[in-house]
Amino acid sequence: MTLDPVLSHLLSAEPAALAAGDEPAGWYRAFSGQVLAPWQARANGGGDLPGRDHFAHGLLGGFVADRPAWAMVAGHQAAVRRLAWERGGQDLVPDGGIVAFCASEEGGAHPRAVHSSLRKAPDGGFRLDGQKRWATLAPSAAALLVIASLGRDGDRNRLRALCVPSDRPGIGIAPMDLGERKPTNPEVRHAIVDLTAVPVAAGEVMDGDGYTDAIKPFRTIEDLYIGAATTAYNLALARRSGWPEAAVEDLLLLLVAAGALAFGPLDEPAAHLGVAALSRATARVRADHTEHWALVDEDAAAAWRRAAAGGGVAARAKELRRQGAWARLGASTN
Repeated sequence: MTLDPVLSHLLSAEPAALAAGDEPAGWYRAFSGQVLAPWQARANGGGDLPGRDHFAHGLLGGFVADRPAWAMVAGHQAAVRRLAWERGGQDLVPDGGIVAFCASEEGGAHPRAVHSSLRKAPDGGFRLDGQKRWATLAPSAAALLVIASLGRDGDRNRLRALCVPSDRPGIGIAPMDLGERKPTNPEVRHAIVDLTAVPVAAGEVMDGDGYTDAIKPFRTIEDLYIGAATTAYNLALARRSGWPEAAVEDLLLLLVAAGALAFGPLDEPAAHLGVAALSRATARVRADHTEHWALVDEDAAAAWRRAAAGGGVAARAKELRRQGAWARLGASTN
């Protein structure tokens, strides 16, 4: 499967929004059943999407979203599923259920900040203990993709990714109090996740290193997939609102670029630089389209403005990844 059928769909299908309530789990379940599953059946003869084509998952979700928050959910869930697929955990992800990526702790998500522990149990499995913070969508999640430590090997913290149902005994999920910070997408809640002697089967622990094969690549996958899903939402809104054809073509070009990056290895310096360049190009296109928002329903335009106000989130981390990519290439960032 290539990206072309997805783009053709976004340009030719009726750009009707899927209205399925105000809770992420309900909307995502409706999207999975009414939109994603039929698309999979047509595109793959009833089989699952190949790992690399989870990008289409995000685009389809953004296209039918009735608000920016649901586009973000679609992109985020597509990114989580790509990560799980690449780490051999595709069978652990519930169909139509939200999966929360739980990596950050009080000190962040760097290996030295991850203190959640995964210890061998007498039954051949493990016991998981610790606390995660800023777990996106955890209050609505059917499953949790958790990063935990198997212990230290000298100075190295041996991390692994695992996926367990969110209702597993020993798991407590409490929505975070954001204080004065106003969420740009209030439907997308974050949580503190407490983990106390949570039983984990050996088969629920994924392949690879939890940092180099999960935390690090997920940052780039998430940026790319959420950005593309949001652009697909913008494209559907533009088509419904009668924007000029040239504006729709601008959005199409952003999606072509995102697809070219998504179908390649995302751990290469060129991929990080491409994602950075795509982010700048997206900002320029949105600035060029400012006048067209007068054609959009006021409620939808207001939701877009509110969501766009959060564009600076994680900007520092993104800039460090850009600089790190140039450093790996042995070139200047100037």
